[in-house]
Amino acid sequence: MPWCVHCNKFLTPSTVRPDATCPKCGKVVERGLIPGMTRPADEAPPSVPWHLKLVGAATALYLGYRFLQLIDWLVHR
Repeated sequence: MPWCVHCNKFLTPSTVRPDATCPKCGKVVERGLIPGMTRPADEAPPSVPWHLKLVGAATALYLGYRFLQLIDWLVHR
């Protein structure tokens, strides 16, 4: 997504002029994300935090337990 440093905003690709300048200020826009926020292509993507894994496991256990309760309720109904 194009980023104009001077205007401090994202631009849609269709609004950028063919010479890669901002339609509002006329300065050259940068391709990609905000400068300093990109990572090199050879760097590994960030891993999932441990607490998000814990929440996922707890949710799976809870839903599994509730599913077993549903099966038990259907059998005894």
